[in-house]
Amino acid sequence: MPMDLEKPTCDDSLIRQLSLSIFQLPILSVADELGVFSHLDREPTGIAELARQLSLSFRATEALLASLAGMGLLARFQGKFHLTETSRNFLLPGRPFYWGHMLRLIGQVPVSHSTLLETLRRDGAVAWDAGKAITEAWDHVDLSEERAFVFTRAMHSHSFATAVGLAQRVELTGVERLLDVAGGSGCFSIALARQNPRVRFTVAELPPVCKTTRQYVAEHGLEERIDVAALDMFRDAWPPGHDVIFFANVLHDWDSARRQRLIQRSFDVLPPGGRVLIYELLLADGQDGPLTAALSSMNMVYLTPGKQLTAGELDELVRGCGFTDVSVMPAYAGYSLISARKPLDR
Repeated sequence: MPMDLEKPTCDDSLIRQLSLSIFQLPILSVADELGVFSHLDREPTGIAELARQLSLSFRATEALLASLAGMGLLARFQGKFHLTETSRNFLLPGRPFYWGHMLRLIGQVPVSHSTLLETLRRDGAVAWDAGKAITEAWDHVDLSEERAFVFTRAMHSHSFATAVGLAQRVELTGVERLLDVAGGSGCFSIALARQNPRVRFTVAELPPVCKTTRQYVAEHGLEERIDVAALDMFRDAWPPGHDVIFFANVLHDWDSARRQRLIQRSFDVLPPGGRVLIYELLLADGQDGPLTAALSSMNMVYLTPGKQLTAGELDELVRGCGFTDVSVMPAYAGYSLISARKPLDR
């Protein structure tokens, strides 16, 4: 005899939403390419009119706008769709915090059930550039200027808002020179320089990246206060004379041995009393989230030899290299700043 069924103890709406989440990033990047957000910035519009402007069917436009509204990127008022604060800040080309370049780069990563399963089983990247971790392409011998430009522009999209958020929180009183290691576009040095007019900065990057870095620095009129040094952070000597060493979104790209190498090099080059600052999206100490940090860690597993770290892991790392006075400060949108000091007697 068939057994009576009892309803589940909760509904399946979360699983249903996750089963359809494969569409979310493509919907966002396609809307960006179609110019949906630029159209609605010029004039809030209904479905039929926007369908005409985009040369899409009513049915396709209805699904696109409903999805974007459901994701919190549009809002409907009196029959017309309007931008939200999120889309106005981050999805309009030409605005300082535009994310479009990063969205397009992420869209090139071929994530699938099979590639993810293989990546997890072998604990190594299989999906990027014929099975190489993306960090292998960052060797200055192999990295072309064109590829460096595409990646650096995408990372600028990814990081400039959080750089400005950090600059409004971090205390640089008494700092004379800061070395921004693997600083990419220089977005963190740019934001910090605008907030701290007496501090000088050096962005250290691979030679193919430096041309793009200098362009961003020049756009903000900071050539006199931000130097750009071409070097390999693992092989070449670091420029001396800095009392702060800064890493933003760097340590998570590398395995434990190379993370330790970078922090030890920081300790060795800093004067007594100098500081190392580490800016990262932290996993909880219980390694049970938050979701953005956990998904970022999966991204690292998929593309690099690294992972997102907990505050406890970073504390252990810097203390193991000789630093003391370790502190952790929540800064912006899930990011935290870890600060540690080289003892005065070292």
